[in-house]
Amino acid sequence: MPAESIEKNENVAGINIADGIVSVSRMVRRGRKKILLTHAGWMEYAPDATDDEVVQVIRKLWKKCRMPTRTVSVGLQSRSLCLKYFKFPDLSQGELASALKLEAEETLQLPPEQIMLDWHLNRPDNDPYTQQGEQLQGVLVAVAKHQVERQLNLVKKAGLYPVVMDVGCTALCNLYLALRGESVNTENAVCVVNLSRYNADISILYNHHYIYPRTIISRSAEWSTKVQYLVENISDALLYYHVKVDKTPVTRLILTGFVPDDPHFVGHIHDTIGLPTEVWNPLRDESFMVAQSVKSDCSTPLMTTSLGLGLRNT
Repeated sequence: MPAESIEKNENVAGINIADGIVSVSRMVRRGRKKILLTHAGWMEYAPDATDDEVVQVIRKLWKKCRMPTRTVSVGLQSRSLCLKYFKFPDLSQGELASALKLEAEETLQLPPEQIMLDWHLNRPDNDPYTQQGEQLQGVLVAVAKHQVERQLNLVKKAGLYPVVMDVGCTALCNLYLALRGESVNTENAVCVVNLSRYNADISILYNHHYIYPRTIISRSAEWSTKVQYLVENISDALLYYHVKVDKTPVTRLILTGFVPDDPHFVGHIHDTIGLPTEVWNPLRDESFMVAQSVKSDCSTPLMTTSLGLGLRNT
């Protein structure tokens, strides 16, 4: 969801405000394969904090991190977010736009003037344009307009300049593809799951850079007590992917974020789903470097989404 156009080589930081935590990150490329985290940090805010109190937390965090830019890519999290895979045959781009607007209105039960939406088309790298008469597939993102405006107003009141808005699933895809994109191809698909305090972003990556995402919400902050709920939703996502989306086999399950330390948690997921399962720390990935100036308390569970948002700078 672009807020403004992004200029080439724009100095952009990622900021995510969700689940009682503000996290920020800024990255630059070092060579063809390496990514350097230059600035990062996080701060908590009370669950019942007012917008003005959240703004003060953002300002304090910006000062604490000595962030060299005020241009930001903003994360959007909402319990009413519409995140849907779609596949339509024989539509032009104009017809596709109309079809997705109707889909958003039906899902959100709101009039069109109260909805903001965008979509991502799964397209080959060498064929980014859509011609009439072909099958179109991708991901629809839609949400109530007032929720987007509130999130943008928070960062604007903090003195920041938002240029783009993204959601957790696609930010997660950006991060994984940037660091481990070579493991996703026409022969192997990967299911990446990022656990935040109350949500889980499930993203299946296939055919080099195609995505099938799903977001689930937990009513409890303790994923350790919700493991069966998580397993059922990952299994459902995998089943829908295989039946409705693509036949490329998913060969690995990657867990990141707030993964409980209990080894039985990961073991249960592995044994039930039956895929090789890995707990992934992006900051320790061989393609990732962290500047000495970045404080050691920037733990990955708090940073995963903002890292994906910060990749706009690379």
